[in-house]
Amino acid sequence: MRERFSRVGEKFENFFLAPASPLPLAVLRISLVLVLLLQAFLLRDSVVTFLSRSGILQGPIADTLRMQDTPQVGWIADWLAPFGVSEIQTLYAVCFAYVMSLLFLGLGFFTRVSAVTAWLLHWTLLTTGFSSIYGVDLYAHVFLFYLMVAPCGRALSLDAYFAKEPLAGRASSGARLALRVMQLHLCISYFASAVEKLQGEQWRTGEVIWRMFSLPFFAQFDMDWVAHWPSLLLLGAWSTILLEGLYFIFIWPNATRRLWLAGIVGLHLGIAVLMGLHLFGLIMCAFSLSVFAMPSEPSVALERSREDVTSTAPAASF
Repeated sequence: MRERFSRVGEKFENFFLAPASPLPLAVLRISLVLVLLLQAFLLRDSVVTFLSRSGILQGPIADTLRMQDTPQVGWIADWLAPFGVSEIQTLYAVCFAYVMSLLFLGLGFFTRVSAVTAWLLHWTLLTTGFSSIYGVDLYAHVFLFYLMVAPCGRALSLDAYFAKEPLAGRASSGARLALRVMQLHLCISYFASAVEKLQGEQWRTGEVIWRMFSLPFFAQFDMDWVAHWPSLLLLGAWSTILLEGLYFIFIWPNATRRLWLAGIVGLHLGIAVLMGLHLFGLIMCAFSLSVFAMPSEPSVALERSREDVTSTAPAASF
């Protein structure tokens, strides 16, 4: 019995703590930053409209809808107002700092500090424009938090390039733990989404797909012809439910991983094209491809033998 528990404990420890390459975390870092920079570019002319107290939602209304006791641009604007700094100037300064933190994070320059700064500024902008956020903002915020604590700067970064310590770029238990947490997060998220869909009759009948094509906000093409093919609507709805609901099972085995990744990527690309949710589709594809498609096992090229590592080498600081 003890041997059995010992073997189970060993497998559990290897699953969560066996040294892993930092490459998947680095790819996730870069891909997430690229999506957020694209979002910032697309929204560059709408900053005042969505985030200012004089925008679409006036100050008192916006204050009622947003989460209380969370950082907001208005707080910074109130602090700077006595110095003659307007709210609009403060807003643009915060946005500029946010973009710069993303650039530093993407380049892997002072990675840890950049990740913390990007997460904090993203949180500030997210709560300021709380009434206009959707899935891409929430997922981005969660994974920015993961990047704060994950060793995502040990590969494909300026920090790793200029590092003098020999541990830079090596596999680590921290990389494995961070990777597992993100993988499990995606599995739970997709499963919860599938369960929620199953509770709606419109998903079980396929009607929700027709509604998606009919709503002017989402309709990107003339899809009226689909009304004559109800079986396609049913197939689309149940394919989505099965892809999401069984993600946590078929994403792990090597034999089915590529197939499920192809299905999930196809699903999100379809959402991006047919519903116009381009950023959401891109960011979800980036998450799955980064943490499940990228090789995480330590490579011979990255690993150095312990004999080559001097006992006086300092630990990595990023």
